[in-house]
Amino acid sequence: MRGEHNSTSYDSAVSILFSLVVVLYVIWVQAVADMESYKTLKMQDCLSFSPSVLYGWSFFLAPAGIFFSLLAGLLFLIVGRHIQIHH
Repeated sequence: MRGEHNSTSYDSAVSILFSLVVVLYVIWVQAVADMESYKTLKMQDCLSFSPSVLYGWSFFLAPAGIFFSLLAGLLFLIVGRHIQIHH
């Protein structure tokens, strides 16, 4: 097996990482949509209801952190493949 390149395992790893990014984005968008429906539901009971949601810097930077974590995983796979092929 040395010297042979099996790209299907790495292609599927990239596919899984990309699917994970898409799923995390969908969860993010759904959470924002749920906040709007929660606000509407509460305003039916109390007309003066105003939600107060405070987002910190870590909340805003989380999507970038997810991207870099997945990128680090992908680089780990590439380096591992390179070591396996050449050593």
